[in-house]
Amino acid sequence: MLRLVKFVAKYFLSGAGYRARAHLLMVLFLKRKGFLRLARLFTNRLQKIQGIYISPTADFDSSLSLRHPVGVVVGDGVKIGKNVVIYQNVTLGGGRLGDAKNNNYPQIGDNTVIFAGAVVIGKVSVGKNCTIGANSVVLSDIPDGCTAVGAPAKVILKG
Repeated sequence: MLRLVKFVAKYFLSGAGYRARAHLLMVLFLKRKGFLRLARLFTNRLQKIQGIYISPTADFDSSLSLRHPVGVVVGDGVKIGKNVVIYQNVTLGGGRLGDAKNNNYPQIGDNTVIFAGAVVIGKVSVGKNCTIGANSVVLSDIPDGCTAVGAPAKVILKG
C-alpha cells in the first residue's frame, strides 16, 4: 500500500518526465500481455496530455529516456535500442506515405543520444553509442560511435 501511495504522490508531484515514463512502462506492460488496444489508449492519452506520440507498435525498451518530453514523435515500425536518450521535438519515422507497409523505419542503436529537434526518417540505421546533434536531419546510415550534425546530417566525429 505504501508503494502505491509513493507512486501516486510522485506521479502527481514530479515533472512531466516521470509521468511520461510511467505511461511508457504501462504501454510496454500491456504490449507484453497482448492488450494492444489498451496500449493504444495509453499512447493516445500521452499524446493528448503531453504532446508525445509513440506508436504502440514501435519497438522500444523500458530504459528509453525522454529528457524533456514534449513534441516527440515515434512512428509505427521504429526500433529503439537500450539506454537511448531522446530530447524534445524529435521525430523518428517513415519518410513517405506507405512506409508502414514497406517497413521503411529507422533503427536506433543502444546508448544513443538524440538531441532536440532532430529528425531521423526513412530506412536508416543509427549505430550504437552515437550522438545526433540538435536540429539534424538524418537521411543515411550512421556507423557505431559517431557524432552526426547538420541538415542533411554528416558524420563529424568518428568514435
